[in-house]
Amino acid sequence: MTIRAQATQARVATGRSGDDLAQIKLPAGAYVLTVDAPGDAAGLEAPSAFAEIPECAGRGSVTVDGDAISMPHGPLVVRLRAGASRHIVEMPFVVTGYEQRIACSAGVALGALETSVDGLRVIDFASPEAGGGHAVLYVPRGHDVRAPGAMLVGLHPWGGSMWTYAAMGELLRAADASDVVLLMPGGLGNSLYTARAEREVFRAITAARAAVAIEPQRTSVWGASMGGAGATTLAVHHPDAFAMVASFFGDSEYDLSTYVRSILRSPAEAHAVNSLELAANLRHVPTRLFHGEDDHVSPIAQSERLAGELSRLGYAVTFARAPGFGHSGALAAKFIADVVREAATARAPTHPARVTFTSARPEDESAYGVRLTRRSAGDAFVDVEYMQGSLRVRAARNVEQLTLARGALGAPRGCATSADSARGVSVWWD
Repeated sequence: MTIRAQATQARVATGRSGDDLAQIKLPAGAYVLTVDAPGDAAGLEAPSAFAEIPECAGRGSVTVDGDAISMPHGPLVVRLRAGASRHIVEMPFVVTGYEQRIACSAGVALGALETSVDGLRVIDFASPEAGGGHAVLYVPRGHDVRAPGAMLVGLHPWGGSMWTYAAMGELLRAADASDVVLLMPGGLGNSLYTARAEREVFRAITAARAAVAIEPQRTSVWGASMGGAGATTLAVHHPDAFAMVASFFGDSEYDLSTYVRSILRSPAEAHAVNSLELAANLRHVPTRLFHGEDDHVSPIAQSERLAGELSRLGYAVTFARAPGFGHSGALAAKFIADVVREAATARAPTHPARVTFTSARPEDESAYGVRLTRRSAGDAFVDVEYMQGSLRVRAARNVEQLTLARGALGAPRGCATSADSARGVSVWWD
């Protein structure tokens, strides 16, 4: 196997398997990856021999045994030419300054065709959005799709798509090792995961749960860059939906003097998606932050401030500073296996005894079965707890009423609210 820089025709022998290509740091530019195998190896001389071409970032049209193939997104299985003395697969790439490597879901596989329910595939669902209604699902090797398991949702970066993380072999191999289903929804373009894109992600989650059995309390979310910011945004809006959240070099507080002003047109719009300002909602959502110290796109201060606020609140947070890394997909690749391993065992509480929730948008009105009714427009905040046989409203702002679903806070239906802590808030039971 060789990698050739397309511009100079210089050949670089890797001496590595296809799964290790991402470990080779490459300058931005055009490259060609060549796989060369003898025709009599591993049964490749048989008429039923095939090549499986993986999903790769920046991949162009592929040549298999001299035949040019226009490649769609996703892995593709191609029949090898019968009777050939050698089988040669050539894949051109454009390596970007963000990836800095050849990123593929796996190596090129040559051999007999097998039927399997695992691997990468597209799921479709109803969506009102133009270009929406599709997501990439990865089912780990050997996974029992009928046994409820864990799922990790990956939100793509600016300029990416639902296929961006499908090319991250480190992610897919970690999912195999920990038996975690991966969901990669589309973010409706460069959306900053504002309301429309957020709803699209939840439609994709619903579709994934229809395709594969997922335990409701074992869904986690992660992302890099715009996707990292989006992951924390979704988690603060819907803390009860996620068991844990991980952000790689994502903004926690958008600067309206930068590129985001074309999407977030006012401080109020930014406030609604700034995870730093809603960090108190993450009481029961362990948060993992990763940021390169040399990041000049989204400065490391973005993660520093969020980590500091979560630490001040006494919440579960870890912050990995990465010396020598900038705003690069290589940083996500370095730590993504840690995120997958945690997602495999993370579990969101169903009825925590204490709920702290700020609603920054009218549509975000409840968490963990506690639904609030505003007194007037603007943010509404409540901190409510069940302890020693009664409910206590520890703090409230702009809240007229709380309505509790069955089992909320672990409290028995109709239990009393401590009179000295009601704070003018009426409490009702569904």
